[in-house]
Amino acid sequence: MRGAGVLGGLAIIAGSAAGAIHPLAAVGVLLGVCAIVWVLSSPFNATLAFLVVLIARPADLMPGLEVLKPAKVLAISALGLWLLGKLLREDLTISRAPHGKWMVALGVAVLLSTLTSSHPAASMALFTDSFVKILIMYVLVVHLVDDKERAVKLHITLSLCTTGLALYALHEKISGVAVIEGSRAGFVGLLGDPNDLALVLVMYVPFLMEAVLATTGVRRSLLAIQLLVLVAGLVSTLSRGGLLGLAAAMALVFHDRGSLKQRVLPAVFAIVAVFGAAQVAGVAERASGGTQEEGIDESAQARLDAWKAGGRMVIRHPLLGVGFGRFSDNYEAYVANAVIWGKLETHNSYIKVASETGVLGFVPFMMLVGLTLRGGYRLRKRRVEDAGMERAVRRALLPAMCGFCVCAFFLSQCWSWFFFIMFAQSAAMHDVWSRESAQA
Repeated sequence: MRGAGVLGGLAIIAGSAAGAIHPLAAVGVLLGVCAIVWVLSSPFNATLAFLVVLIARPADLMPGLEVLKPAKVLAISALGLWLLGKLLREDLTISRAPHGKWMVALGVAVLLSTLTSSHPAASMALFTDSFVKILIMYVLVVHLVDDKERAVKLHITLSLCTTGLALYALHEKISGVAVIEGSRAGFVGLLGDPNDLALVLVMYVPFLMEAVLATTGVRRSLLAIQLLVLVAGLVSTLSRGGLLGLAAAMALVFHDRGSLKQRVLPAVFAIVAVFGAAQVAGVAERASGGTQEEGIDESAQARLDAWKAGGRMVIRHPLLGVGFGRFSDNYEAYVANAVIWGKLETHNSYIKVASETGVLGFVPFMMLVGLTLRGGYRLRKRRVEDAGMERAVRRALLPAMCGFCVCAFFLSQCWSWFFFIMFAQSAAMHDVWSRESAQA
């Protein structure tokens, strides 16, 4: 009866929309209402929708959506549904993953760095608009991805999001509208820089590789197509850091499979194929600045200048740095004989953390990186009863995190969602697989 009532209500809404606006409006309204009902049906669904918005960036693609604040609405909805459920169940349990205490320490350090920043108002705006949502996302993923099925659903959802980004980049490259530094493809908004887009695309290549190796039949074929699209999209960014991260991730996928021959040959073939495709796509002809006398191009020299400036910031402000998100504002005051003047980012996530939040932020951040790498290693080596997609999820964390960390060495992405999605996945998977071991 309840289902019939819901369907009847949807039919009335769709019919009214068709009569008042246009027959096709009925379809749009019906799909929209169904999507809202699905999202609000559980905190886990709302969390998935929140993550989709964070990665797919619909408000960047269609600026008109920014008025609706989709990420903020979904974050509050997911958090509210989760807290309400815990209240009704009188459930006071929290995650036991070791990542939690370091996330708290990092949050405190970031807040203190914000309050003592060289530009407190700008740092506080970034803190409230971005870092608060990062904390909410972390809490939701860690507590709601509480079994293997949900871990698989999370990976599938986010791999589809990144595949969509890859299709966008690939379309730009093929259609000839990719014109960044010559012919590099990017996305829009936060991921408008091809290097940042490449970093995000690296995240789920290992999962898809493991999934292809762990499945058969039609599913394997579909996953293989998705994997090829993701790699092709990454190649179209012509990101050298992205290609290095991809090579590291692919090598780790094969490093413990069977005999030495079974491990080395596929890894070498895959890496050579990717770098060969990159050469064909034009990575060697990137217009990233002129070459200086000593053979270092302008892009590489600017990175070195930024890293040195970051080191000086740490020396001058060792405890809390120059302020959360304020490296580029302070760059000119700390750089010497720069090849590029003006506001410039670090192009290194680790130096950015140290220079902006000092030792108090750098230590917990690196502990989270270390715990995620250690957790990925232990999950990959763990002998448990799983197969197919569950096995792919378990084995993918280590190569994904290693590839991501390599990319992050050349990019300023420490305060975006992507590092923290990896941290949250690691903490959630720690709880899920540890619980299984305890029950066994």
